[in-house]
Amino acid sequence: MSDIVIPESTEQVIADSTFRFEGTFRYVSARGVRNPERHLMIARDVREMTVVTTEDQLGDVDVIEMNADRWLLLAIDCANPFYCVGFIAKISAALSGAGLDILVISTFSCDWVFVKEDDGDRAAGVLRGLGFRG
Repeated sequence: MSDIVIPESTEQVIADSTFRFEGTFRYVSARGVRNPERHLMIARDVREMTVVTTEDQLGDVDVIEMNADRWLLLAIDCANPFYCVGFIAKISAALSGAGLDILVISTFSCDWVFVKEDDGDRAAGVLRGLGFRG
């Protein structure tokens, strides 16, 4: 028998979930990176390597191009990770409905929503409006 519990509603999972601010980051297209353990994320696809890192760690990155904006990380701790249909869709729809540009990444233990640095307070208000605690 499996220990997986499928929630009855996305709204209930949101009400049981929290978020927190985790710092400001830069998105970089890179040729290479030293000390990978110092960076939040390194992702590769067939076209490029992307590094998400703090400004003080940019010296470790062989930068091709850097996004002009600084991105504030909202780490979302889902009360029922992996098994909540519509969880990311609800978050994305609410934030985009408020006119916020977002970047979303899911890790094993939480979901990361990046908003432009100046939009942090608005984004937190939207998440609280959805029912998140944070």
